[in-house]
This record gives sequence, structure tokens and C-alpha cells, in this order.
Amino acid sequence: MPHEYIDHINKKTMRGSVAEYARQNTLTKSEEAALNYVSDAADNPILDIGIGGGRTVAALRRVSKDYVGIDYVNEMVMECRKKFPGVRFEQRDARKLTSFENNSFHTIMFSMNGISMVDHEGRMEILQEVYRLLSPGGVFLFSTYNQDSADYRKLFRFPEFMFSKNLLKSGVRSLRYACNLLIAVYNRSRFRRLETYTDEYFIVNDKCHNYATMLYYITQANQYKQLTSVGFDRDIIAFDSSGNLIKNGTPDDSIFYIARKPSSAS
Repeated sequence: MPHEYIDHINKKTMRGSVAEYARQNTLTKSEEAALNYVSDAADNPILDIGIGGGRTVAALRRVSKDYVGIDYVNEMVMECRKKFPGVRFEQRDARKLTSFENNSFHTIMFSMNGISMVDHEGRMEILQEVYRLLSPGGVFLFSTYNQDSADYRKLFRFPEFMFSKNLLKSGVRSLRYACNLLIAVYNRSRFRRLETYTDEYFIVNDKCHNYATMLYYITQANQYKQLTSVGFDRDIIAFDSSGNLIKNGTPDDSIFYIARKPSSAS
């Protein structure tokens, strides 16, 4: 599937989700575990990719004030500038970060499976750009969807519905549920045919945002291969969604990785 179409689908969804992401302000358990694991990040330059509504900004700026946040959706960048005046935010595409010099950052973070929102070629471009921007010994922290999860294999997942004893609330929620269900069915009928399945990865019409996304899924083993093919150390750390180190795989829908650029690399 042409990457322009994936971009069109996913960017449109993200532009319509600014308010939703702006309400989020806490790290996930896996993100907390990863940041605690990387003790040498303190006071060193940090690049925060895919800032969304600013959920990770405060936490990463507590690690280092030498911080830059980027997103490829301008509406997300503008929201972060409003929430965090004086902090450096830029609209940039992680596939081409030519405005930043080689070895510019000790730590680069790409959270909330943001790297999964592009096609395979774009994903490899991101990994190469991240590697270029990291200083020797620097770390890349990111999450991505897990192909060993059974969740995405379901033909269709109905939207969630929260019951209420209050009749008015129940009526409003029922109406919202009906709207979300219609949207989900419509999106699923349009985008399912665009799914891609290869030996290395899948690109799936995922349930996120009522099936208004095309997302990249990969196994832990193949993710390791991608990282080492770019040049990262083979000693890659992975956490499950509970923040525990993964030893024998996980069925969780996403995995959080720490990959380090060799200290001898230039």
C-alpha cells in the first residue's frame, strides 16, 4: 500500500484527536520502567518524537531541560506550545530529520506506538534517522505493536459501552455508542482491504479510533533484527505493558524497547 495513503488515514485521525490526547498526562508503566532503567539520560539532550497532546513532556523535562519535542501533525505541536510555553516544539517528520545534526541527542523517545503509524520503508527511515541523531552510547526508547498479540486478529471489535443507572447518562452513552459503532463498521469496510501481511511484519486496520488507523505489527524477534540491522547493540531491553522485563515473550498488544547505539559508533 502506498505510504501516502497510510499517512492520509493516520494523519487525519490524529488531527481529529488532539483534544483526546491533550487530556492525557501520565506515563505508562512500561515508559516509567524504561526511564528508570536508563539512568545515564539525566541532564543530557532529549528528543521526544510524536509528542501528541504533551503527555510525555513534563516527565522527560524532569530528566533533562535540554529537551526538544516534535510531531508530524501541526495541531499537536500547537497544543503543546499552548500547554508548555517556552519549551521547544517543532513540526517535523521522523522519517526525515535533516534539521538536526548527527549525534545531537543522548536520548530519543518515540512513545505510544507512534513508530507503528508509517509503512515499512518509513519505519526503517525512522530507525536510521534515530541512529544518526544519537550520540555514541545514546539510547532509543520506543513502543510498537506486538504481532504475537492475539488482539488484532479479531475480525471486528465492538466499541466499549459503559452502563449507568442514570437514565439520562445511559441515553447519552447509548447514542454515542451507536454513532461509534456505525463509524467503526464504515471504517472497517473501507480499510480492511488495505491490510498487508509479510514474513517480517503486518500492517493492520486496527481498532484504534474506531478502525480509523492503519498500524504496523511486528514480532519481538523481527524487531530485534530491524534494530541490529541499522547498527544498534544486540543487547536490547524490552518491557511488557506492566513494566516488567520480557524474558520469554508476551501476548501484550505492544512492547516497549530500549536500544543503545554502540559507544564506539560515530
